[in-house]
Amino acid sequence: MAKSPLILAALAKDAVRHLDFVQVKSLNAGADGAFDTALLTAVTGEHYVVRIANTQSAGTEQEVELQALRALGAEGRAALPFKITSLIGETKDDKGARALIFDFVYGSPVDVGSISGDSDLARNIGLAIAAIHKLPLAVVENAHLPEFQPEDILRARTAELDRFAATGKVPPILLSRWEGVLEDSSLFRFQPTVVHGALNGDTVLEEDGRNVAGVLAWSSLKISDPAEDLAWILGSENDPFADAVLAAYGANRPGVDPSIRQRAVLYSEYERARWLMHGVNKGDQSIIDDAVDMLNTLAQDVEAGVIGRLTAAPIAAFVAEPIIEEVSETFIAFESDDEFEVIEITEELSASGVEDSVSLETAPIDVISEDAELDEIAQEDLTEERSSYVDDKTRPIELPEKSDNELF
Repeated sequence: MAKSPLILAALAKDAVRHLDFVQVKSLNAGADGAFDTALLTAVTGEHYVVRIANTQSAGTEQEVELQALRALGAEGRAALPFKITSLIGETKDDKGARALIFDFVYGSPVDVGSISGDSDLARNIGLAIAAIHKLPLAVVENAHLPEFQPEDILRARTAELDRFAATGKVPPILLSRWEGVLEDSSLFRFQPTVVHGALNGDTVLEEDGRNVAGVLAWSSLKISDPAEDLAWILGSENDPFADAVLAAYGANRPGVDPSIRQRAVLYSEYERARWLMHGVNKGDQSIIDDAVDMLNTLAQDVEAGVIGRLTAAPIAAFVAEPIIEEVSETFIAFESDDEFEVIEITEELSASGVEDSVSLETAPIDVISEDAELDEIAQEDLTEERSSYVDDKTRPIELPEKSDNELF
């Protein structure tokens, strides 16, 4: 059973006693309920996130993300033109589960279908991805995070293709198309880089339609194929946007291999088949049917020539001029018109006995119950097939107007 927002607020107060909170809003997401999450508003107006894992796999993922955040350190963060979260405190509930408190990363999800090719945001997304890929390999190596070489990736993608084919539900034209790429080893001659591993429209946050404000979900940080972080761009079906992102990216990584775009397209097409595998593994016919429809549409586009071949001559290296952007330090909190219930609480907030009751010292705390619908992110583990998707991390939400009430 999910923990109430007030229980999460009590745990947060126990973890960071120097902070006083006036408002709490549930951020629980996804049907699996892997995490209980809430947004807290401090008396200063700043926002924080409290999160507690409900399953063993979610707990493991959370530990890996903490390892990645520590690995980035001050030097790595300074090299990135956007905000990433920091752990500011932790405690345990009455069952010994860890409750972690992070500072909140402001921003809005990126809608790749609506971004124009000549926009600042398209260029800045390219710069942001390039900055991740330019991080020193030692960031990952010293933290003992996963490392994959081209031959590892090629072998894993081939094994994955065999699993797709075994379902009997992937159109033959797609299996042949993907097999052709994997048989062309020249397309997999690249220099592995630091890779985020879970970039998409929900984990990349923008502000003002111009800058990349933040990046979430660092549990897949690794050394791997840089094309993995570009797959969501090439799968956007927004060619002017994709071209602009890749131009900015290539201009700021002049040594990038010329076949990166083809591999990124391959990985983006693989996502449809991974969705199929997810449905098969769960035995969910609705997911299977949805994935089959997407695969059939893709097959029709390939057959009609709407989508170009992946085994053609490598695309020429990018030639755009380097772009230097001044990074904005201002992040935006979004207001909401949602109604919420104000609960009068008169006793001191503590982590003891929070499963039965929760209290604040004097002033009321605004409690907003809201389940934020999050997209599940399919991430392939190159060493082991994952049988199910997991919930996203804390997704940016629309923040309610701060009450004039004061707490403590």
